[in-house]
Amino acid sequence: MVDKLPIAQVSPETLLVERFHITTGFHEGQLHIIKKLLQRKRVLAIQKTGWGKSLCYQMASLYYPHLTIVFSPLKALMRDQCTRCNERYHIPAAIVSSDFSVEENEMTLQQAVAGKLKLLFIAPERLENTLWREYVQKMRISLVVIDEAHCISTWGHDFRPDYRRIRHLISALPAQTPLLALTATANPRVEQDILEQMGTGTEVIRGSMKRPNLYLNVIPLSDDSEKLSYLAALIPHLPGTGILYTATQKDAEMTADFLRRQNIDAHHYHARLEDTRRQEIENNLQQNHHKVICSTNALGMGIDKPDLRFIIHYHFPASPIHYYQEIGRAGRDGLPSYCFLLYDEKDRKIQEHFIKRAKPESRCYREVMTALQRSSHGMTEKELLLSLSLSTNVLRTVLKDLREQGYVRKEKSRRYSSIQYTNHIDFSFYDTIAEQKKQELQEMIQYAKSDTCYMTYLTSYLGDPDQSPCGICGACRPEAYQIITPSSQLKQAAQHFLQYEYLPHIDSKGKQGKKHEEGWSLSYHGNTEIGRLVRGSKYENMGPFPDILVQRAAEILRERYPLQQIDYIVSIPPTKSGNLVETFAQRVANMISITYVPTLTKNRVTKQQKDCLNSKQKEYNVKGSFTVSAPEQVRNRRILLIDDIYDSGYTIRAATEALIEAGAVAVYPFTITRTLAADQ
Repeated sequence: MVDKLPIAQVSPETLLVERFHITTGFHEGQLHIIKKLLQRKRVLAIQKTGWGKSLCYQMASLYYPHLTIVFSPLKALMRDQCTRCNERYHIPAAIVSSDFSVEENEMTLQQAVAGKLKLLFIAPERLENTLWREYVQKMRISLVVIDEAHCISTWGHDFRPDYRRIRHLISALPAQTPLLALTATANPRVEQDILEQMGTGTEVIRGSMKRPNLYLNVIPLSDDSEKLSYLAALIPHLPGTGILYTATQKDAEMTADFLRRQNIDAHHYHARLEDTRRQEIENNLQQNHHKVICSTNALGMGIDKPDLRFIIHYHFPASPIHYYQEIGRAGRDGLPSYCFLLYDEKDRKIQEHFIKRAKPESRCYREVMTALQRSSHGMTEKELLLSLSLSTNVLRTVLKDLREQGYVRKEKSRRYSSIQYTNHIDFSFYDTIAEQKKQELQEMIQYAKSDTCYMTYLTSYLGDPDQSPCGICGACRPEAYQIITPSSQLKQAAQHFLQYEYLPHIDSKGKQGKKHEEGWSLSYHGNTEIGRLVRGSKYENMGPFPDILVQRAAEILRERYPLQQIDYIVSIPPTKSGNLVETFAQRVANMISITYVPTLTKNRVTKQQKDCLNSKQKEYNVKGSFTVSAPEQVRNRRILLIDDIYDSGYTIRAATEALIEAGAVAVYPFTITRTLAADQ
């Protein structure tokens, strides 16, 4: 019936059933939003997770003659929505993103200009793209949608500077062009910031944030060993499929590895995986082929799976808003779903690190501006990194912010230069944002320690006036939650796994291609027993590395390295720690019966890598600093290269280059520990 009538003659209620296959009616507020859009209004819709915000613009797009542009922050989210529109709702839709070639994106843009599409999904990062700017001027645009609109706000939990550029498109459109901004996570401050971007006359439609089918609980645990054994005991009791969120990629891999060893079907997911592998995991998750996906927040907004039955947080996130967003993936079908937070207050250091990286202090902005103002020809990113005390991520954030505010421009030569003299510009705003993020982290910790309703804590934080307790969370009804006590066998398995089985991997693929073979470290350098032993010898004058480290090294080398093919052992020459590494390498060599040769030397003085402030400084600190004193000892040989700590990897790669240039045919790296920074 729908397809035989002009769309203007079909009621939204009929479309809901016959086009969108929903027979339970509109959620409260959905039809109101759709009607507002059809009246060419601007609407900010703040509705709870799983409410069905995307239906509003999908249905409205059918009533308009031309294109609806949807700005979306995640590729997975765009893929899911685009596929659903094309295959289920028969709405012609396409995506412009870095997943596609220039030719494919241009073909999509041509279709949009020709009127062959109803919906065009695009990431705001593409707004600066030359191809996009060329074609958008030719498009006839009926409706603009900003999905996950909290990203537009500097106070939002996932602010993206590129979202700010959307306002330039908005201002270029006719005043009567309808605009819809969607989010589930806007407190009053974020709401006001979004409204300023959307312009006057925008109506806010805010619904209840309560999710009555989510069962929230907090489990205090003290370290990785307790967390892993608890997970292995808990997850088999949980229904269906779920997501386990970790703060780091390393922990996503580590938790999945341990759970698989306990016969739990677990896989890891993070941004460093190839796109094809991520899509495969997403598809398998949709089909319930796995019990649990251990993931960073890379798997979040892009997953629209109605029957996720549980969400577990291995680390607490950066704010109550982040937490609400992530648990909001569960139970979108309205059935009971379980959300557990494994709470260890020591984990706050992880989030403090992320805040520092994402929200630089005002001094960072002043340092960059001062450096650019002193340079008459501008500076490249590499030149700035070598001259400033900033990490790569912090510098990139600062440059992006300064460009967005019109203080800095990027030339075609990739050089940055200052646009105006800025001694009198007040950069303290950035300190205010950083302090706000620290406060939000403290409020997340208060949630974990709360003895009042968990759901009400979250929804009140989001501006929901309903203060009534949910009556089902672990704070409201602690007696309703089964006490999970891991067996002594599981506890021992977790301890053994962390100490002996889960070894940090040294990847053979560097940014410039393969330099060395793959290798391993005995442990991470954090609060592990091996890490403490290394620090004691290296920084606390505790003498040579203990025998236990030599024995463990020999065991791992026998298990994981092709010792029968290795000819000699070489060690990294010291910067400050004397002969610690050389003596260790000699002891290991004796234990595995491979000859040690002291042939690798330094040709100049270098700083300790830990004193370098970013990757570029670390690279240049050691680049070309190694020499092979006796090339005949390594020529046509396979070498085992030993160091104490793997950090950025530049030391190992620089030493490898020297050995390869001297004629070595292969270099196998091994270190006692690996820093967490090496994985982030």
